[in-house]
Amino acid sequence: MNLEEVVQERLQLLRSVTNLTETKCKGCEIHSSKAGNKSCEGCPTLSEFRKLGDKLTVNLNKMRILRGQPVPRKQIKNVKIVGGKMSKQLTTETYHRLKAQGLTDSAIRKQLGIESNKFYKFKKENGLIGAYGNAATKKEEDTPALREKEVSAHKVDNDRVSILEKELNDIKVHLKDAMSFIESLKTENASLNEQLWGNRLQSLYAKQAELENFIARKHGISIHDYLDEQQLSILVELAESANEWQGFKYWKLNKNVDREKLLEETVDVLHLILARGIALGWQIAAVKAMTNQSITGQYKALIQSVAIDKDAESKFTYEETFNLYVGLVEMLGFTWTEVEAAYLKKHQENIDRQNNDY
Repeated sequence: MNLEEVVQERLQLLRSVTNLTETKCKGCEIHSSKAGNKSCEGCPTLSEFRKLGDKLTVNLNKMRILRGQPVPRKQIKNVKIVGGKMSKQLTTETYHRLKAQGLTDSAIRKQLGIESNKFYKFKKENGLIGAYGNAATKKEEDTPALREKEVSAHKVDNDRVSILEKELNDIKVHLKDAMSFIESLKTENASLNEQLWGNRLQSLYAKQAELENFIARKHGISIHDYLDEQQLSILVELAESANEWQGFKYWKLNKNVDREKLLEETVDVLHLILARGIALGWQIAAVKAMTNQSITGQYKALIQSVAIDKDAESKFTYEETFNLYVGLVEMLGFTWTEVEAAYLKKHQENIDRQNNDY
């Protein structure tokens, strides 16, 4: 019988105890008031409890033997564990476990209550003669036994708390290194992002300044003379972009969007946002998309940002407008590469219009 079978036996015994607990002796029920809730004389239920208690004790001792733990001498006689080819009280697994604890054959025999000749026969039939020492002598009760050498158990760090604490500390160190690496990547990415946007925006601002200065010279005006008209123009172009998008038209079933036309109208907004920054001296180096839960909400937020009173307008509000615009571009499904290409195409068209007295 191995440890698993002993455990199964114990579970079965415990189930029997549970079932017996739910069983009531008729005699006890009849005399319970007189006997003060004590069991009746010769109570069969109580007798069964005692038998189960004895069986549980034997089962516990079996478990102790298989685990290499000492068994009380008074209880060892009732313990029967089948193992090997002959022994009724010992298994090869238990024998090796007890030897690993440094016990001699004599100590094992005494602990398990096995006779010397049966113990020797068990070792012989299981190939254990000479496994842990020299040839046998007649030192112990004139019985063939081995002169045992002390075998020390291998020292193992069983302190799971200290092991887990060490592992946790290692994880914390790795996590700290990982977080530092992530932060360095964020910093590097932000720097690269600013450099990338800086180069792109610088080119766009330069192109737009070329057009604005051309218009100012051609019409004999200053770029600061038409700030109100410029602000209104951005709102008009936003409305034209929204009209091409059509998503707000709840009354319309067939919303066939012309993507190229929508891109063109949306890029017209960019021309005027760049022109606004040039007129007010608020050219920015980088942008970060700001988005709402819906495209309708994005258009409304952008319109509110543009329609701000001139006294409240600042570089901060201008940056917010640009970030909302970039968010709108993303929500409409355009890439910034598409926007830049469309901008350059429309920029040349605007130059040609001025040359042709548009």
